[in-house]
Amino acid sequence: MSEYIGTRCIVCSEKFTSEDDIVVCPECGTPYHRDCYNKEGKCVNDALHKSGGSWKPAYDTGSGNAEYTAVVCRHCGNVNPPLTLFCKRCGMPSENIRCESDKAAQIFNGVDINENPDAYNQNMNGNTAFNPYFINFSDPLCGFNPDEDVDGVKMADLGDFVGSNTHYYLPIFKRMKEIERVYSLNFCAMLFPELYFSYRKMPLIALAAWIGRIISQIPQVIVMLTQVEGMGALSEMAASIDVTSNAFRGVIMIGYAIFYSLMFILGFNANRFYFRSAVKKIKKVKAVSDGRDTRGEIVRKGGTSALLLVLFILLMVMPYGIFYFMQFVPALGML
Repeated sequence: MSEYIGTRCIVCSEKFTSEDDIVVCPECGTPYHRDCYNKEGKCVNDALHKSGGSWKPAYDTGSGNAEYTAVVCRHCGNVNPPLTLFCKRCGMPSENIRCESDKAAQIFNGVDINENPDAYNQNMNGNTAFNPYFINFSDPLCGFNPDEDVDGVKMADLGDFVGSNTHYYLPIFKRMKEIERVYSLNFCAMLFPELYFSYRKMPLIALAAWIGRIISQIPQVIVMLTQVEGMGALSEMAASIDVTSNAFRGVIMIGYAIFYSLMFILGFNANRFYFRSAVKKIKKVKAVSDGRDTRGEIVRKGGTSALLLVLFILLMVMPYGIFYFMQFVPALGML
């Protein structure tokens, strides 16, 4: 109910406080003191009901009690309810947001923030812009302008899509756009591409990486089959191959080449793939939004997926499990 504190009940015109019992019209969202609503017996905001609109808060911006004063983020300009601890739009902590009553005192590094909001995003010592070389870790958007266009989508939308670890991804995305730096190393994607891409909701690339890994390891599997018994037809097939020949050693080297090439290609392109995936999905959500608020849908489409991660972990260990249990069930080798 914190978003109602500081606004006024339209029946008695008194401001809501943190101690009031507040009820809300289920149709238009207009808040009332419970006693005021019971007195009227219905929602009296007829204008909203006729227009089909929804109630929006209107806070006092004078120099009154802080409990009733709107808090305006000095970075993104979003108007927050009184006593807000973090900006509801960009996540700026309360010590870095201001009330309208403090507007005259917003001087940062000799620059009036009200005239130049980006002045906040400066290095205190050298007056050097954070972007794109330094990161403001107090802000989930790294100090970037939420409305900045990045390849056709807003920076705020990219932040909502990424969800966790925006301080790593958003500066990389910005560099890709501004200085056309396409390649950057992602160690997680290099070492475990199936797990990385599945966790970041790119299952097709994860599946391709898994298939590539399986293909690259076929020569080593054949060598393993020649050294174990009880695999039935698989052991017989492996025994028919001369794994000590120069030709087969060449096949093994090709397998290694495929494996390491896959690691480097995915490791150096993972961030670019993720950026393209994010932009594509955000634009798709926006295209079918019909003017509605799309933030919730963008958050749902983005973020991470523990379910896909577990699925691909099972896929990665499945071949080893099959070979292990086939030693104890020789009949399976005849399938």
